[in-house]
Amino acid sequence: MEQLKSMYTLMSITKTLDVRRLNRKNGMLPVLLVAVFVISLVGSPPTAIANKATPAQDDVEMTIGMFDQPDYLSPIMAGSIAAWEFINWIYDPLIRWDDDWGVMPGLAESWEWAANGTQLTLHLVENATWHDGEPFTSADVNWTLFTWTWLGWWVGQTINIDHRNILCPDNYTVILNFVANGYESIYAYQAAAPYYYYRDSYNGTPVEVNKECFLTGLTYVPILPQHLYDPLTWHHPVWGLNGTGYDPWGFWDYLNWDGISWALIFPPYPSPNIGTGMFILQDYQSGEYAVFEGNDDYHWGEPAVDNLTILFYSSVEVMTAALKAGEIDFCETSANFLETGEWPTEVTINENSFLGWEALLINQDWIYANNTDNFALREQSVKEAINQAVNKTKIAAIAYLGHAREAHSVIHSELKWFNDDLELREAGIAEAKATLEADGWTLNEDEIYEKELNGSVKELSFSLKYVSGEPIDLSMAQLIEADLEDAGIDVTLTPLDVSTFTNDFDLYNYELLITFYSQIGDPNSMAQYVTSDSWLNPTMLNIPRVDEIYMEQKLASTAEREDLIDEMQQLVYDEASVCVLVEFNDIETYRGDRWEFTNTDWLSGILSIWNWEPWLTVSEPSTTTTTTTTTTTTTTTTTTTPEGIPMEWLIAAGAGVAVVLVVIVIWWSRKS
Repeated sequence: MEQLKSMYTLMSITKTLDVRRLNRKNGMLPVLLVAVFVISLVGSPPTAIANKATPAQDDVEMTIGMFDQPDYLSPIMAGSIAAWEFINWIYDPLIRWDDDWGVMPGLAESWEWAANGTQLTLHLVENATWHDGEPFTSADVNWTLFTWTWLGWWVGQTINIDHRNILCPDNYTVILNFVANGYESIYAYQAAAPYYYYRDSYNGTPVEVNKECFLTGLTYVPILPQHLYDPLTWHHPVWGLNGTGYDPWGFWDYLNWDGISWALIFPPYPSPNIGTGMFILQDYQSGEYAVFEGNDDYHWGEPAVDNLTILFYSSVEVMTAALKAGEIDFCETSANFLETGEWPTEVTINENSFLGWEALLINQDWIYANNTDNFALREQSVKEAINQAVNKTKIAAIAYLGHAREAHSVIHSELKWFNDDLELREAGIAEAKATLEADGWTLNEDEIYEKELNGSVKELSFSLKYVSGEPIDLSMAQLIEADLEDAGIDVTLTPLDVSTFTNDFDLYNYELLITFYSQIGDPNSMAQYVTSDSWLNPTMLNIPRVDEIYMEQKLASTAEREDLIDEMQQLVYDEASVCVLVEFNDIETYRGDRWEFTNTDWLSGILSIWNWEPWLTVSEPSTTTTTTTTTTTTTTTTTTTPEGIPMEWLIAAGAGVAVVLVVIVIWWSRKS
């Protein structure tokens, strides 16, 4: 630890961060980075904004309705999609996505690689300022990377950066060197649980990283202001490195946080929501509203909107009605309201594929299995039979009213990394029964399959958990229940309130569960999610070869990486505990009589956490007549009922409840 103190000098940091996050199951990390959005059937409009500054007469104003709310505004803890939409406005990463899933400048205006691929030089923009007027420099980049390394965040993006050898030769240049493993070895015991935690050993062997993998990873590392955060962390008078209250192991033990991690993860002060981004946060009242002001000094040009107001709604029905009435300018809605309501010609509907997938998860956590004696769910034949029995096409047509399509892979089908040659198992009720019977399962007098396992007879009878109050989730649960029971698998539907569902999902306290995952344009994050020690592992699946692939694909050539990601998709599909059901659509509505957006055809739409240019280019429509409904290149907007959908599903009101795991790549290692 003394070595760490001597190496860390604030104005000339020579380290970077391999930002990796620890998985702290069994209560170690009391914050689950999962946002669950519950949209009620009834609700009231948001409270009127108090003390809102009067805009200048010529200011361009836009009001957006949201039914999701940020869990945290700090990038350190933010987990919900709404939070990352805010972060996209407030902060800048070094590199951003372009509209073809390539990379483009962010806070780094250019970069070049060493010939051998072991070093990257980033040239920073020289005209960026923090929202409080302080200049942005390389010290902010270095501080952010170093601090997040200490906390153990974002390992997927930065594990190969040599934190001992990051260089800042001037205020606008950062040089990164790449090694086999850039972490210091840090070991600690967790007092509250019988686990021994460790961070991977530092290995300073120079390596050539996959350029695309590394650069796209930087799109998810918002840079923080050193001058605001450092006095609250490293140089805090009590909890900082030289403070009397500093504990070298506190960052690991949730019972005894040190000042660095405590001040960032559970801050006793309001988060300094100061960035370099296109919008400046002026006011925020949780559950009510947020007010942003356009940053006239934004280094890529001032945004087209001067004042951006977000109103939070407790009901998507009320929010959608407000959009139709012209009370707000923009909101997302669900297939239920899109299909059953009347839409004014002044409203434009923008529908794109959501960059993620809905899944039926089959718990594989050994702790849960041993505690509950549900060994049957870990039987390969049982997992495969569940997958075979579920009719995905019916889920897309009925639960999503045709605004989804069946899916099988953990990599989205519209990404170049999707495995077009995925070998699928035969599907159907008869096929599911055949799989079970081939493995010795027999039907009992209740028409439920059973078999002797570990000295006792196990019956295929499981609970299926989902969030209550959401028509889409309820419809999916009922369809899955019917399919599985036809296949001789008994299912008990278990609707849960948001907090209970979140807690059970976090602790793997479920048998079967419906949820969805989001992902990013590069497969690195999803490859990490399905590793055996990932905190975001959907089911605690454990495939040793997938763990190897995750590390190999970071250093592989592009062609080799494609083969590795294809192999990973097939292995996860074959393992069968993550039953990907559908890829669904994101439905955005806005007042086309007031606004004309660019970049509307991105995956996840205009309000996507990846899409930033629309806010710089949005304008008033070129004509006064806007009666069109947008059809994107990825999906087709329809105003007719898909064939074969029962009327009872059409009259169900409600909207998109979901569990969203934001793309924070997390690494955790534990030994028992």
